[in-house]
Amino acid sequence: MASRPRAAGFTLIEIMVVVVIIGLLATLVGPKIWQMLGFGQKGIAEAKCREYYNDAKRWQLMGPTRKLPSSLEEMVAPAKEGEENFLHKIDDDPWGGKYRLESDGKRVRVCSNGPDGIEGTEDDVCFPELEER
Repeated sequence: MASRPRAAGFTLIEIMVVVVIIGLLATLVGPKIWQMLGFGQKGIAEAKCREYYNDAKRWQLMGPTRKLPSSLEEMVAPAKEGEENFLHKIDDDPWGGKYRLESDGKRVRVCSNGPDGIEGTEDDVCFPELEER
């Protein structure tokens, strides 16, 4: 009497064990991945704030009025003949909001409202930081 060949494949218990292991890994590793994504977005916002800050200082040194710009949009305006166009466009921050330029005429600061999109909260990203001003 010949034995019947065993069917190839996984048993229900083997599949359930794999699903449980994947679930545990997702539970343990998932939050860290989301946290790192948040750090990456904050780093992008900080770099863009620094870049727009440097553009504003360059505008002050080389621009048509020799004054700090009153807004980022002022630096995007088309240049007159013979003048350099400082910015071609202003990117949105990583959370879809707008960057803003704060200036009192002597100092300048560029900020993003951060993940919550509300100005003046603790998650705002600015350059330079208040202590550096």
